[in-house]
This record gives sequence, C-alpha cells and structure tokens, in this order.
Amino acid sequence: MQADEPLPARARQAPFSIAPLAFRSSRVMLLVAGYAIGLLLFLAIEPTQPWILLVVTGVVAIGADGVLRQHPLATREEDTAWTAPLLFLPTLLTLSSGLFLEDAVGGYLAVPGVLVVSGLMAMVLFAEQASVDLNSPNYPTARFTLNIGTYLTAFGFYSVVYAFDVSLIPAAVTVGLVSLLLAVEVLREAEADPLRALIYAGVVGLMVAEARWVLYFLPVESYLAGVFLLLVFYLTSGLVQHHLNDDLRPPVVLEFIGIALLGVFIVTLGRLFESGG
Repeated sequence: MQADEPLPARARQAPFSIAPLAFRSSRVMLLVAGYAIGLLLFLAIEPTQPWILLVVTGVVAIGADGVLRQHPLATREEDTAWTAPLLFLPTLLTLSSGLFLEDAVGGYLAVPGVLVVSGLMAMVLFAEQASVDLNSPNYPTARFTLNIGTYLTAFGFYSVVYAFDVSLIPAAVTVGLVSLLLAVEVLREAEADPLRALIYAGVVGLMVAEARWVLYFLPVESYLAGVFLLLVFYLTSGLVQHHLNDDLRPPVVLEFIGIALLGVFIVTLGRLFESGG
C-alpha cells in the first residue's frame, strides 16, 4: 500500500471507529441554517447585493471543509488539500441556487424556494461525508444523491446564463468552467488520480462549452437551453465515467443514445409550444 495513496482508495480497506454521528450531524444542520438565512437575505434585500451571495458561498465552502475534516478517515490523510474535490459541489450549489432563485422566484415564493434548496444542500453535505468512505453501506445512496445534486446545480447555472443575458464568449467560458468542476464530482468515483480526473473533466467542460456556442445559432433559449446543456453534460460525463469504469459496452451506449434522443425530442417539443404560444 502506497503511503501517498489518496484517502478514498485507502477507505476501501481501512477499518476505523465511527465518530459521534450526532456531532457531525449538528454541524451540518448549523451550516445549512446559516446557508438558508444568508440566501434569504440575498433574495430579500433590494437592490440585489451580490456580495451577500459571495459571503454565503465562502461560508459554505469553509464550513463544508470543516465538516469533512471531522470524518474519522481524515486523521489518516497527509494531503491537506484532499477535501478540495469534495467542495466543488456544495460551493457551486450555493452560487447556482442563489442566482436561480433570484431569477425564478419573487416575493413570498422565495421562502419555500429557500427551504427546498436548503433541503438539497443538507442532503449533499451528508452525502459528501458518506462518500469519503467507499466501504460505507450508505455509499451507493450517497453517490446517487451527489449525482442528483450535481445535475440540478448544473441546470441552475445553465439557465441563469441565459436569464442574465451573458454574452456568448463569457457564457461559453462560464458554462465550460462550471461543467469542468462539476464533472470532477461525477468522475472522482471512477478515477482516483486527481490529475487524470481533472483532464477528463476538462474534456467534459469543453464539450459543454462548445454546445453553448452552438446554441447561439439555434432558436433555443431560457430553461429549454438549460435542459439541452444539461443533456450534453449528462451524456459526456456519463460516457466518460463508464469508460473509466471499463464498462462502456453496447447496451450502455444504446441507453445513452436513447436518453439523447428523448432529450432532443423534449427540447424540440418545448420549442414548438413556445413558438405556438
């Protein structure tokens, strides 16, 4: 066993004593409460103060790092930056949820909106903890939860890029960078080498950025454009993940082709309804 082997790989075989779950759970809920309060302030104060959302994002990133370092396996980790890949999702979820709610809801609807995204944030933080230990019985559920959180975060970003009328080049760069960081979350299970995972994630980000560029020449906007970009992100990251897991077989490829066709049909149908309206 290599001394510098990353924590998730060691977790497959390393037994450990469970730390008090109540303590870790209370820290997560305190962080979620702070996130919810900060998000409500961001949505309630007019004119909008972007610095509030940035402060909330920083607090979530620091708090999530602290929560993850309380995991029993963290005491074995020599690399001080081992939490970095696990922080991308909660950090980007904070930004995505704030910007999406700012655009999509108003007035008293902001309260239920914040409650929904706060529930999602709590699920993501608990799932990030469980995903540290690949031997945990909750690991499959944690990975499923993190994937759902990743796709919802991506959709929020893809939608607000159109809602805020970001010009083409900055929009493509933003979409590509966000997709790269979120792809790290999707691929970190399949690729233990951080550098290789980053390279593959970069390929995913580049593909989504190119899709955003192509959409400039198509009559698709707003949430339909967000759905289309999400479809590209899902397909590219999913295919790369299966490739890394060495199970990219014909049935899997056919499944992704079917999902791609269904997604294009939904976007086309939505566009037809928009045109008819």
